[in-house]
Amino acid sequence: MYFWDHFGEANSHNLGAYVGGYATYTLMGGAKAYANDERINNTGAVGNKRPGRYIPVNQGFFVIAVNDTLTGSTPDPIILNYGGDIVFKNSQRVFKKEIEVDGLGTPISVFMKGPKSKKGVAETDSIINDVRPKFWLQLNSPNGYHRQLLIGVDKNATNNFDLGYDAQIADIGAEDMYWIVDGSKFVIQAVNNFDDNQELPIGLKISEEGRVSIKIETLENIDATVQIFLKDNLTGIEHQINDKAFEINLPAGEYNNRFSVTFKTIKIVEDEVAEEIIAEVIEEVIEETTIKGVQVFMNNKHSELTIRKDSETNIESVELYNYLGQIMARWNNDFTGNEISLPVNVVAGVYLVQIITTTGKTSKKIIID
Repeated sequence: MYFWDHFGEANSHNLGAYVGGYATYTLMGGAKAYANDERINNTGAVGNKRPGRYIPVNQGFFVIAVNDTLTGSTPDPIILNYGGDIVFKNSQRVFKKEIEVDGLGTPISVFMKGPKSKKGVAETDSIINDVRPKFWLQLNSPNGYHRQLLIGVDKNATNNFDLGYDAQIADIGAEDMYWIVDGSKFVIQAVNNFDDNQELPIGLKISEEGRVSIKIETLENIDATVQIFLKDNLTGIEHQINDKAFEINLPAGEYNNRFSVTFKTIKIVEDEVAEEIIAEVIEEVIEETTIKGVQVFMNNKHSELTIRKDSETNIESVELYNYLGQIMARWNNDFTGNEISLPVNVVAGVYLVQIITTTGKTSKKIIID
């Protein structure tokens, strides 16, 4: 379902005062509206409301019950050929105040009209007592455009197009971000797991070269053991984004095959066992050593790892470990030249860089702030 959310000038019929976009809702949850419509004021401004489970009185909305235009998708032909009726019954009506919230403190009835929310209305969205893992991604583009995407886990969903759970994007902006499902562009996607082998493609549209930032705006019911990464398929580097935004300079263009979201689950062990594991890791892996001809230091100003080497040293790979011995990033580039700069996107702390050369390994502790 798509809800027009107007957050421009109130009570105006002038086209110049129209600033808004389509907030979206499925069985997975809701996503905010963004002003990306080129026919009016595509300012990139964002609404402050997400639709809830109940539709208030007088709230207009669109319903897309079937979409037969998905590129590469093969929905059930019975659904496509015959469809069905949307039936509204009096038994579906429920008395819910707009300021009423569910057991998680989430508003369950959100009226989209008007520039401001009613008092006490939060920005998150759930069905009643929803415990499904989900999170919202936020794009900040070079020209100041924004987009919010929702992804969540439901046992009834797949990685393909699922009726009722996935929502195509209603308004593509000059610069935008979207999930890629069956070759089409989506604002909400549901899958059945956030496992280590899960990989979810996202697309980017950039109109002018500049700095792109992608971050997690909100986490909901995500276990602390689940690490979320933004993977750059061009370099093969995975950047953890649980606590820090992924940033990159991109030329203008569409990037539908370069980036994806991946996951990694950390195993939690008892304290005594953990101490033994860490001790072994420190002894076997995180032992600071040096190789003649290789220097390593962290350039925190530019968030880059800098490696200097002589012409006789050939580097095969570079790995970044945290203090638990967990690998945070791996580079397998063609390391040519005497000075190498590698982008690093992790939370502040002490890390160990391990460089594997054709003659051995060298390790260096660094501090990232």
